[in-house]
Amino acid sequence: MPLTASVLLICTAVASLPALLASNPDPRDRTGSASGTPGASGSVEPLLVMRSARGTWYLNGQPIAAESLAQVLARPGRLAGPVRLLASNHLSVAELSEALAWLRSRGRQQVALDVALEP
Repeated sequence: MPLTASVLLICTAVASLPALLASNPDPRDRTGSASGTPGASGSVEPLLVMRSARGTWYLNGQPIAAESLAQVLARPGRLAGPVRLLASNHLSVAELSEALAWLRSRGRQQVALDVALEP
């Protein structure tokens, strides 16, 4: 009987985990100022960056040259939020890692990896 109760308790906890994670997608940003961004009154949207399998960079859905993207990321005093790298299904893990490292080396803001939803 104690084993059955333990198994049910663990299964319930595991089943409720996705709902718990969905309620707060970014646990580091509970107050709105943990990452240096303004609070709810002046919150800043993240920059969405994607790299295609052909090597083309996209910033917020628009194609951009690598040099121009580097300039956007390196602008001092820029009040942009964190950079979100959307992972393309067509990139290998090595290419994705290289793109992530390139983005992190070009700016001071936080760079996070997200999964791009492609059909």
